[in-house]
Amino acid sequence: MQETKNKRLFILLVVLALTTLFAFWWIQPENRLPVDPDLFQVADLNTINKVELATDSSTIALAYNGSRWRVNEKYDADGSMIEVLFATLKQATPKRTVANVRQDSIYHYLLNAGVKVTLFEGTEIRKQFFAGGNSAKTQAMFADPSSQEVYVMTIPGYRVYVSGIFELAENGWRDKTVFGFNWRNFKSLEAEYGQTTGENFTVSKGKNYFTIQGLAATDTAKLNTFLDEVSLLTVDEYISEPGLIDSLLNVKPHLQLLVHDIGNRTFRLRLFNSPQPNSVLGVIQDTQAALFSRKKIQPLLKPKSFFRKK
Repeated sequence: MQETKNKRLFILLVVLALTTLFAFWWIQPENRLPVDPDLFQVADLNTINKVELATDSSTIALAYNGSRWRVNEKYDADGSMIEVLFATLKQATPKRTVANVRQDSIYHYLLNAGVKVTLFEGTEIRKQFFAGGNSAKTQAMFADPSSQEVYVMTIPGYRVYVSGIFELAENGWRDKTVFGFNWRNFKSLEAEYGQTTGENFTVSKGKNYFTIQGLAATDTAKLNTFLDEVSLLTVDEYISEPGLIDSLLNVKPHLQLLVHDIGNRTFRLRLFNSPQPNSVLGVIQDTQAALFSRKKIQPLLKPKSFFRKK
């Protein structure tokens, strides 16, 4: 009887040992079953004309209107960010599935705290998945809602947090160009200094070149460089802080730029000192607060006398 019992215990010990060895082998990434690299891919991304990024707190709809991408039908989208988005969608590859013991918990975590990414062709859904990552944002994970499987994601050859692009807030997708003009529709520019009104000036288009009103001779090279800096000015960060715009509009700006186009539209930028030493506060069109790098603003701080031809 004791011998039979010992044999059973020995067999049980062998089974447990083999199970442990198999489990250890299975959790090694190189020993798992291969993953379809195209699992989260769309055959032709050129057909995608809308991308929806939804969380419990907000939904961002990026949609192509036939000429350009728009953000929530309110703002023009930043073209470079749209390029990053589609490059990510094209290159994101499942590296492996997460460990079986963590599949369920991570899937529900992504379901509740991740971003639901939906790709549309017209009104038809072409692909949908949940994107997120670990708390340190060093490991990205996608969840497939059809299989409820979770995968660790990577872009081959790069060490990037793949899910980061899907986690951007609305302001992160907006076009950061301040003045919507080009030289074909430019009419005039007014620069108004808060403390030194004698250095205010107006740029207008002459017969063959731009001039500054009131100057007998304008240094056109300096003026053209200045106008280029204005036309290329971009926001570093949009700010959505309640009450900030109202408080700033009660303060005289350090510099105000008004650009007029041939369609009689006016683009206004007010600039203020910022408590941050390397930044300048701005208000665009009296409706949007923004932060600018001081290096970007410095070339715009040119008084009227700067453009006098010597």
